[in-house]
Amino acid sequence: MTQIATQTRSSHAAYGSRRTRAFTLVELIVVLVIISVTAVIAIPRLSGASTRYRVDSAIQQVLADINVTAAEANRTSSTMSIVVDADTESYTMVGQPSERDPAVDQVTDLSREPFNVNLLGVSFGGDSQLDISGHGLMLESGQMTLTAGREGRRIVFTQGLSSVQIVNLNLAEPTEDEDIDVESSDPPIKVDILGISLSIGGLL
Repeated sequence: MTQIATQTRSSHAAYGSRRTRAFTLVELIVVLVIISVTAVIAIPRLSGASTRYRVDSAIQQVLADINVTAAEANRTSSTMSIVVDADTESYTMVGQPSERDPAVDQVTDLSREPFNVNLLGVSFGGDSQLDISGHGLMLESGQMTLTAGREGRRIVFTQGLSSVQIVNLNLAEPTEDEDIDVESSDPPIKVDILGISLSIGGLL
C-alpha cells in the first residue's frame, strides 16, 4: 500500500514538473511597454542614420565626379566644366560621355535613389557652372549644399585651389528651399581633389 501511494505521488510530481508556466497579464504588459519604449528611442535614430548615409553618399558621388573632371582636365591640359541644375537636383559633366549613351554627356541625378537629396545654394562666381583648369585648379570660388531631412553638407570651392572643403550642417528643420536655417555646423574638412581618397566616410 505504501509503495502504491509513493508511486502515485511520484507520478503527480513528475506531471507537475512538466507543466509549462504561462505569462501573467502583468508580465505581458511590462514586455509591451519595454518594446514600445525601445521603438520610440530606436526608430528616430535609425531614420537619422539613413538620412546621414544618403547625404554622405551623395557627397562622395559629387567628389568622385569632380575628381574625374579634374583628372580629365589635367590629362588634356584643357578647361573642363560641370554644370549644376539645382531645379532638377542634377549636374552635367560637360564633354564627358555617358556610360549608357556615349552620344550625350554624363548626367548625375541626386534626387534619385540611393541619394534622394536636395541640391541647394549652388553658386560659382555668379552662375551654376564650375570650371576646372588644365592644372586641376578651380577657376571660380563658390559652394553647393546638399540636404536631406535635418542633415546637410556644404562643399566650398576656392579659386586657384585643387582642394575643396566639406562642412557638416545640422539644420533647424528639413527644407527644400534655398533659405537654409543652420542650427549648428562642424569645422570644415579639407579634401584634395586630384589624387583624392574617396573613402571619406570616417571624415563626414
